[in-house]
This record gives sequence, C-alpha cells and structure tokens, in this order.
Amino acid sequence: MFACNEGSDPSAPEITPQKSSSSMAGQPVSLAQETEVSPIQFQTPTVDATPDKTTFNFIGSATLNAFDTTANVDSDKDPVFTNLELVLAHINDLGQPETALISLSYKMPAFPVPNVNFGEMGLSIVDLERSQCGTFQLYITLYATNDEANPFKFITRDTVEFVREPEYCIEPVLESSSSEEVVVSDVPLTKHTADLTTDSNKGFSLKTDSEVPKEQADFQLRLNDENQLTLVGLNGFKVAKYTNDKDSQYDDDWYSELLPPEPVNITAFRFSTTKLAESIEGFDVDAFWVVVGPSFSPETGNDFAAVSLLQKGIANPNGVVPLSIIYYKK
Repeated sequence: MFACNEGSDPSAPEITPQKSSSSMAGQPVSLAQETEVSPIQFQTPTVDATPDKTTFNFIGSATLNAFDTTANVDSDKDPVFTNLELVLAHINDLGQPETALISLSYKMPAFPVPNVNFGEMGLSIVDLERSQCGTFQLYITLYATNDEANPFKFITRDTVEFVREPEYCIEPVLESSSSEEVVVSDVPLTKHTADLTTDSNKGFSLKTDSEVPKEQADFQLRLNDENQLTLVGLNGFKVAKYTNDKDSQYDDDWYSELLPPEPVNITAFRFSTTKLAESIEGFDVDAFWVVVGPSFSPETGNDFAAVSLLQKGIANPNGVVPLSIIYYKK
C-alpha cells in the first residue's frame, strides 16, 4: 500500500474540490487530463432519483486490474487508488458544461484503497430547494498508481448524465416577507483568523478571539457521523447560513477564498433572524455562516460574527480535529 498525500508530488495534476456555493456556478468546468494507459475499470455508474427529484443517489464502483500487463509492465506492485475528484456540471443553453449551482454530498474514502464504491461513499445530491433544473453531468475522475513516487500515475474518468425537468424546480429568491426580512446594517466589521478544534468540551469566544471552555464560548464546531462539520451556537448564541447564495447574483457569494472588498459591514452577510437556529450542518470553506448573540442589534453590531472555514486538519488519536477559521466581527 502506498502512503499518498494530495499535492505531495509537484508534478501531480492540480485537484480542486468542488465548491457548493453558487459563487462557483456558471464557471467553465476544468478537468485533469486522462492517461492513455490505466488499470482503472469502472462499473458504469448510474443515478436514482426520488419521485420529487429533490434527491439523486449515485450507484457504481471502480476496481483496478492488477493483471493489466501494459499498465503494470514497469512495476511488480499491485496498483491502488490514490485520489478521487468529483465535478458536477450543468449544461447551459449553448450546450457547454458549467459548474452547477447545486452541490454533491459524499464521504471521501481513506486513500489509498484497492477499490471505490460510490454507494458506500453516500454519493448523492440533496437539494430540497430544487434550485436548478436542466441537464447535469457528473464527472468522476479516479487516480491510481503502482509507484509510490508518482501517486497520480494513472488517471481515468467516467461521466453520468441525468436530467431534472423544469417542472421540478423552484426559483431561488431572497427572503422578502416581513417575517423573514433580511437584516441590514452599516456597522463596520474587521477580519480575523483563529485556530480551534472539534473538542466537544470547548468552543470559541468572540470576546477573547480564542478557544475556551464551552461554558464561556459563543459557538463551537462538531463533527457529525459523516465527518462533516456542524456549527453550534452556545450560551444564547444562534447560527445560520448567510442568504447571499439564494439569488441569481453570484458575485457576492463570499467564501473563505473570495472575501468581500473593504470596508466590510454586516450587510455583506445577509441573513434573516427567523432562520437562526441552535445548530446547522455543512459548515465548510464554501460560504459564510452568521453567529448572532442575545445582545445583537443592527444599530450596534454587538454579538455578531460571520464565519467560514479556512482549513480542516487531521484528527488526533482522540478523534479531535484541528481547524482554522476566518471571521468578521465588530
């Protein structure tokens, strides 16, 4: 077995995780070039949709042919999978693939592995808002090697095409009713970065800008059963995902690598007070989440922060994961 690390080889192809934020929607799809020789074999992937087409589940697998004498001519080691790249594309009116507005959900295998099963990964799309219809293509790119010095030696891709008809879609709109009025505030915010962990006994304090015991914290980040991060409000604080990605204006869907221009104020991170909750799953690098405390008011900006993930580390023996975040506060 090979110990492979994404990006460990400077000659390896660049692999960019798919952003689930609509800020990436409409961007041309870029894919790694396949190798002419490869022992990777796909079982043709398929997709099953629920009757209302809010959920799509992908089925299929891939194996490696250790008896492929062409691919293995220069090595006596069996090949293993070293990475997986998934890109979901929407076919535009010109017939061109562009990054989709909706996103994928899955649990990445612990590479290196001898085979890949999409059902076991939980590879799916769950889009209860039915925010985009049309023809979609899922590009599944697998990487493998029989040479530990070249973890991306073999590259093979398969594609799944599926359709969600227009009648199944609901156009995304900003929450505009009086009960869900988007908060507007010109209170200026400053940018910060910090480190914390998924230790359930700790949380993050916006007062001290540091990790503290959860009894003194404003929020914490926990791992769910699918290894995804859940943002949890503590001690009277509540949380919500911003609503910037709920309209057709994509150039203000800020995330950890696309930050709003200075000066920044609270209105840069639109949210509705009626959507605030005790916790919300899916915290990641692809959007900002607001953290709002009991003393918040649009006039003062107290007890407010907009937070996004910068980096997720490797769990220690106790299962605690180190994290880096970027956040804006008064």
